[in-house]
Amino acid sequence: MSGKTTENIPHTSECEARPHCSLLTARASSPEPRASDLFTIFRPMGGIIVASLTALYALLFLFFIIGLVRTHRYKGPKATPSVSVVVPMRNEEEFAQRTLEALAEQDYTGEWEVICVDDRSTDSTREILEKFAATHPRFRVLSLPADLPQIASPKKRALESAFKIAKNEVLLTMDADCIPRKSWITAMAGRFVDGVSIVQGPKQNNGTRSMPHLYQKLETLGYTAMEAAGFSLGHPIVASAACLAYKKDLFFQVGGFGDLINLSSGDDDMLIHKMMKVPGTKVCYNLDKDAVIETAPVHTWKQLFNQRARWSSNGTNYESKAYILLLTLIYTYYIWMFVSPWCVLFLDFPWQWCVFSILPKIVVDFVFLSIASWKLHSKRRMFAFLPVELIQIPMIVFCVPAGITGMFRWK
Repeated sequence: MSGKTTENIPHTSECEARPHCSLLTARASSPEPRASDLFTIFRPMGGIIVASLTALYALLFLFFIIGLVRTHRYKGPKATPSVSVVVPMRNEEEFAQRTLEALAEQDYTGEWEVICVDDRSTDSTREILEKFAATHPRFRVLSLPADLPQIASPKKRALESAFKIAKNEVLLTMDADCIPRKSWITAMAGRFVDGVSIVQGPKQNNGTRSMPHLYQKLETLGYTAMEAAGFSLGHPIVASAACLAYKKDLFFQVGGFGDLINLSSGDDDMLIHKMMKVPGTKVCYNLDKDAVIETAPVHTWKQLFNQRARWSSNGTNYESKAYILLLTLIYTYYIWMFVSPWCVLFLDFPWQWCVFSILPKIVVDFVFLSIASWKLHSKRRMFAFLPVELIQIPMIVFCVPAGITGMFRWK
């Protein structure tokens, strides 16, 4: 009786008798989710995002290419307004003498002066300036008090201090390490015709064939070309105070630098953006070969990183929210280009996401810089294109957060 009963009762294991045991067994037997499984879900969304960022970059540079093609050398009559050249200097004993001598040789026939601002230098800059001005009547030296409070942008304070004592109609700015050509003032002042109130001139880096110098030469060509494109289309996006002129009345009409004084940079593009809000403001880009100003490069990667971080420090401080959004999206694109090769190698990302985001940038940049090198007579700089293109991506990725968080220093 007992034996038959045992045979008729279905055999149930201890595990099957416990409901939760089968669930654990199922979980143990199922494979761990892989990155490729996740991409099955997120692939369409990720592909759209990568394609959108790439398209945004291409469209932005299409805008620059159109503007650059429309940039032409002016051949009409030239104006001769009165000009005040302003040069801020801090610890510039290495460059001061040669800059002063180059300015003294200017052939401008109109009225002009040079105001050199010694911004609390701790080297022999002040002595060099005062000695030179003593024998050159056109030159004046403005020495700022050593006990001035430290602010985010001492350069803007130095500039505005000089603007307040400037005697002439046009304010023309340059940096202390720049070398102007003999007809530089003539070329820049001559473009103030037909109601033009802002003139941007080109700049180029001199230097050796070292990789930091080659990088700066080509990148400066790119920035200069972007300036030319924006000014030529009447919508300046970037600008450079190393070769920039504007009407003194316009500067004070917008309140001078105003709140920009509390930002570490912005003495160029942010100021121009303010000026463009004034109805009737007309701008032009000066392609005259005599308007080109040469600027000295920094010599090491550390110095270059510090400079680029300082340039990036105001990226979130522009008044236009749309412009900040544009910069943010472009920066996001750079981050993706930097991380995508590693994602492909180690996280099983689709290789197309990497190749078809980086390759369009290379093509677009090559076309843009080729046109720029032709327009600005700098074709030899294109020999460094590929290494510069590869270095630029991590440079921007790391410089932007360093700039925003203040990890840089002024002289």
